[in-house]
Amino acid sequence: MQIQFLGTSSGSPSRYRNMSAVAVSFDNAKQWLLVDCAEGTQHQILKTNLSPAKLAVICITHIHGDHCYGLPGLLSSMSLCGRSEPVSLIAPQKLIHFIHESLALTDVKLGFDLICHNVEQLNTPLSLPLCQIEPIELKHRVPSFGYKITETHIPKKLKIDKLKANNIESGPHYNALQKGHDVAYKDKTLIAKEYTYDSWRPRTVVICGDNERPAKLTEYLSDVDLLVHEATFTHSDLLRLGMHTGHSDAKRVSEFAQKHAVARLALTHFSVRYHGPGMLEPLKREAHEHYHGELYFAEDLLCLTIPKQGL
Repeated sequence: MQIQFLGTSSGSPSRYRNMSAVAVSFDNAKQWLLVDCAEGTQHQILKTNLSPAKLAVICITHIHGDHCYGLPGLLSSMSLCGRSEPVSLIAPQKLIHFIHESLALTDVKLGFDLICHNVEQLNTPLSLPLCQIEPIELKHRVPSFGYKITETHIPKKLKIDKLKANNIESGPHYNALQKGHDVAYKDKTLIAKEYTYDSWRPRTVVICGDNERPAKLTEYLSDVDLLVHEATFTHSDLLRLGMHTGHSDAKRVSEFAQKHAVARLALTHFSVRYHGPGMLEPLKREAHEHYHGELYFAEDLLCLTIPKQGL
């Protein structure tokens, strides 16, 4: 499972960073997922191995332009690249309306079905062919959400000892069970779930939109392998500017991650005041002081691999 940052700036781009977009890809799957789509995202995709024609799921955290203005153009390009399979869009209702109007007013006819889910009405995790997605309500100047993304298509292994104990001899039915199919064997039906197990523990990441209250994530972190959270300012700069900005700072996010034993933390969405060589140092000092896990300061095109772990 890989997480690739396509844009890591807050508010506007700079010579060093584009604005918010994060790609999630899965082992043995050509399809991939995108969280947020700022202006210029499709240009960033061209710098990666990701194919626009294989983008299957798009999650938008909130309606601010630095998180969504690139979406109409990307959808159009996906269609031109030959995308024909349905695409799932999970987003606030206003953003869904914006997309439909943008496409209609510019006479864009997509070559695929865009299946829209209003995130404000999703009260339970959404199971999609690619993964499971659970929305998390955050705190910002407008409704903002995080997404808990869990891989689902994990290769199965056979419980050989149980099969032998039940006198089930080797044969084509072993392969069928391993693929998740229930099979008829002699005078009974073998249930795949009873004779198989996942090759590794499902990997899970939480990718957040803008959020001034890290504590909103508390109940979602027990099995998370990576938390991606904005750290727009240092703590002192945020106090000076005021909490009305609706953003977080490196100190508070790091303290929160340390308190809840988050294994890996990636900070992103940095204000342009910190762009440029050496300019992130105040945020890095703040974060390292309060968090002692695996810590990343996202740069555009940084790609993180979440390792597999046994059950």
